Amino acid sequence: MTVLVVDDSPTDTMVIQARLRRAFPKAEILVADEPIRLKECLRSGNYDVVVTDYWLGWSDGLSVLQQVRERWPRARVIMLTGNGGEEVVAGAFKHGLYHYLLKPDGFEDLAAVTRAAFESKQREATHELMATIVDSIPDGVHTVDGSGIITTMNLSARRFYGYPDAEIAGHTFEVLLPPELRAEARRLHRQALSGEVVKRFPTVQIRSDGTEIAVAMMIVPIRSLDGTPACAAYIVTPIPDATLVIPHPTPREPDQLRRLEAPGEH
Repeated sequence: MTVLVVDDSPTDTMVIQARLRRAFPKAEILVADEPIRLKECLRSGNYDVVVTDYWLGWSDGLSVLQQVRERWPRARVIMLTGNGGEEVVAGAFKHGLYHYLLKPDGFEDLAAVTRAAFESKQREATHELMATIVDSIPDGVHTVDGSGIITTMNLSARRFYGYPDAEIAGHTFEVLLPPELRAEARRLHRQALSGEVVKRFPTVQIRSDGTEIAVAMMIVPIRSLDGTPACAAYIVTPIPDATLVIPHPTPREPDQLRRLEAPGEH
């Protein structure tokens, strides 16, 4: 962890450094106590967390916040100050402030808030990395929540379904299904939300232009922090040879399982 402390009070700076070094002995902690030093830090560093006072003899915390966010959009900024009213706080949060603490009581909470800020930055970086990975894989992936609403769709899925993000997110997943497969698809969705992986099976999906595509699909439960399934991820691979998919049921063949192999019932 790398922390930048911006404060023009030598006493407060010593207290902040002491508390942070005690809580994070391996962290790199730098101090900018004058404008030249702040410019040097902004130019050369890359900080996870910035702790700044609001009233500085040569600037103010809002200006520091704006400069930090322009330089490092992911950095978490904590304002620790003995001054600043509600308007100051509201303006700071609008510009991306992570947390606001009042001196002197705020000294006690600084280490815990700094830890939470650093962990928040790490989670954001992890989520962005995972989003990049998911967008890079050739299989189509879309997520569906407990209500059957599509929440996300990766690049590959958008390409072969023909939907841009803004057009598909928020719609029921049944928009991707022929009418005769929807009841079975709802059953499989409930199965995934119960925590069971639905193994890969052949089926048919509907593109945005109404054409059908033969695919192999797997449905995986996505768990929340408490371990309960929060949504389901649909992993879809187009099948080049559409004859591999069992044809539509006809009036003589009413059983939908001819069309959709029933995973999980073996």
